[in-house]
Amino acid sequence: MKRRHFLKSSTAASGSALSGTAAASTRPRNSSRKPNLVIIHCDELNFRTIGCYRNTLPPEQAFMWGKAKGAVCDTPHIDQIAREGAICTKFYAATPVCSPSRASLISGQYPQNTPVTNNSIPLGDEVVSFAEILAKTGYTTGYGGKWHLDGQGKPQWEPSRKFGFSDNRYMFNRGHWKQFEDTPQGPRIKARQNGKPSYAIAGADEQSFATDFLTTRAMQFITANRGNPFCYMLSIPDPHGPDTVRAPYDTMFDDDVVVKPRTYDKKAGTAPIWAKPSPKCHYRMAQYHGMMKCID
Repeated sequence: MKRRHFLKSSTAASGSALSGTAAASTRPRNSSRKPNLVIIHCDELNFRTIGCYRNTLPPEQAFMWGKAKGAVCDTPHIDQIAREGAICTKFYAATPVCSPSRASLISGQYPQNTPVTNNSIPLGDEVVSFAEILAKTGYTTGYGGKWHLDGQGKPQWEPSRKFGFSDNRYMFNRGHWKQFEDTPQGPRIKARQNGKPSYAIAGADEQSFATDFLTTRAMQFITANRGNPFCYMLSIPDPHGPDTVRAPYDTMFDDDVVVKPRTYDKKAGTAPIWAKPSPKCHYRMAQYHGMMKCID
């Protein structure tokens, strides 16, 4: 995968950054040219791990993990997308839960109207996605990566309900798999344990690691549809857990230099169950930053 080629050929929203071959902010209002759209969607992405957004925060928030080398993730390629296009400063997640948040993004509705209010609830057949609207105006549409809007199927490649994404060969319904491969029967999870799909990271490289694999397929879609207006949604599972990333990103950062959150040592009190003290520290910011660096 050549990142400079990806930057040249796409319009993208990463976190919420938007750019393109003819950026919306610079295109004349009377232009009839339809911009090509690539939406880069990540799971559990922290606002301050992307440079262009970190720069919008006051220092005490931007650098809450400290300023030491290894505590800050630089994202020059994503920042370039933001500089050359638009940055979305009013782009809010409707909920902190995976499936409802994605349902809201796909439909433009509150989760309760989709009716995906929790994980693994199928998106309603009546929901109209932005891909369906774009397709009606002449766009070629596609989707690759985690979907999590078609019920319990896992991994369930290429769900039959496409919701306007005509090319959904690399859409999978559930899971945070780390390695993929193409086969004559279609894509599959490369890592196996006792013959079953596994989240194992061993052996992952630039061809098989999920972020690389899915990005390469997005680039192939862009190349194949260059002559027509297109929209492709690249849904990267990272930096959602499991907190693992391929080399060399797995050793780029150091947990020891990361400042713990101000609330880290406070008593739980009436905190929800997910915020209760753990008998073992699972602070893995080095791997989290590594996943973000790989995405960039």
